[in-house]
Amino acid sequence: LCLKLIYPHERREKIIETLRKVGRIDVLKDAKLLGISSSTLHRDLAEREKLGHLKKLRGGASLVDGPQIHSRFNIRLGDNIRKKETIARNAIKKIKDDTSIFLDHSSTVFYLAREIKHSNYKNLIILTNSLAIPFELSPEIGVKVIMLGGIVEHEFRALSGRLLMETIRNFNLHQAFVSVAAISAEKGLMTQALFIQEFLPKLFSHANEINILADSSKFQKIGALQIAPLNSAMKVFSDNELSDSVRSELLQHVSEIII
Repeated sequence: LCLKLIYPHERREKIIETLRKVGRIDVLKDAKLLGISSSTLHRDLAEREKLGHLKKLRGGASLVDGPQIHSRFNIRLGDNIRKKETIARNAIKKIKDDTSIFLDHSSTVFYLAREIKHSNYKNLIILTNSLAIPFELSPEIGVKVIMLGGIVEHEFRALSGRLLMETIRNFNLHQAFVSVAAISAEKGLMTQALFIQEFLPKLFSHANEINILADSSKFQKIGALQIAPLNSAMKVFSDNELSDSVRSELLQHVSEIII
């Protein structure tokens, strides 16, 4: 198994892939295959351990015991890391202080929460249906996190249901930041999950601006359930692998595409 890669983000993604296939990372062996020092690999493993992807052991790391590592949310945290980090860095530039925003439960938006954590807000109100984001942001001065109620969706680390939809009616949001399973100019926003299809249209009606965070792979898919058509209240954040033809089609419907 050759793991030698050039870029750090690709190296970290390969670490997760190796854990899924082999079940263990051996620092001495795999550091050589990656072309890095043992100390660098230890730092990579420590970072992934904080995200719940693995458990560090003497001389390496293994998959986390129990179902957490296998949840959709935790698996997706380790996918397309570079793209998600780039999208998050662009999205945070649009968030102003003294506003109220919504962050959904997706792994891409979680990376945005991590950017917020390292920023200097004085009065930012964040509403979320994520079970992960409040723990990521709760200690931060200047950020108030409000977790909306609902039924726990363990695989997504999210809240869903009637209570969630009823609670959102009490708030006026400057911005909403969400991700979806698939997007197209023709079919709009799509998902595979019924609770997402039910909730997002309700959310959109309470947000002045809708920001869709989706890496370029989402534009090559079709979701089973349609959420909403694209419209001029929406901005799309993606990566530089999004083709010119797709960008051109999207700009006929949304206000802006940020790469």
